[in-house]
Amino acid sequence: MRFARLATAVMAAAILAGLVAPLGRSDGDPASDYLLGQKVFLPFDAKVPPADQQKLLATVAQAGKQGYPIRVAVIPSDYDLGSVTSLWRKPQLYARFLSAELGFVYKGRLLIVMPNGFGFNYPKHSSTSEYAVLTKIPVASTPTGLTRAATTATLRLAAAQGIHLVVPTTPVASASTQNRNDRLTIIVAVAAALLLGLLLRLLVRRRAATRSS
Repeated sequence: MRFARLATAVMAAAILAGLVAPLGRSDGDPASDYLLGQKVFLPFDAKVPPADQQKLLATVAQAGKQGYPIRVAVIPSDYDLGSVTSLWRKPQLYARFLSAELGFVYKGRLLIVMPNGFGFNYPKHSSTSEYAVLTKIPVASTPTGLTRAATTATLRLAAAQGIHLVVPTTPVASASTQNRNDRLTIIVAVAAALLLGLLLRLLVRRRAATRSS
């Protein structure tokens, strides 16, 4: 009974830590957290119509299925850069920075959209041809305009590689919903890992006590 209560307490603490951690890291680089587990970063407070969110998500998902995997970060304001606001309105530099942040998990194509244009990075590859495509795409400075520009950019970048996407019309979960789902998954995984570690530690102690007796 004592062991069960202890395990329950550890699980509760782990879940609480998981809930608090995202808030505590809100001054960091949000996109570097979200893009570790998902393909599109769109700030929670960005007032983008669900239809535009869904179109971007569907386009990126379809690009991956057709052989053009890419991750996208929509950055409407300097607030969305967290502690790296020095990279605001410097999408090309931020693309390189964010690629380095994601490098231990993701080493593929990365598209950044800010009000003043695009950033693109593909580690160990030249981005010259991609920027030739991106410079021809207009970018409106509103969150909705940025999201639409990101969709257009993904379509044209894929087309430049001979991949012509047919975006599915099936509804896709919004970016904010995916963010919440991924966060919940991380919380559960952390809690499970902590609980497993506790169980192993108790098992080792019990065996040591048995041997000493």
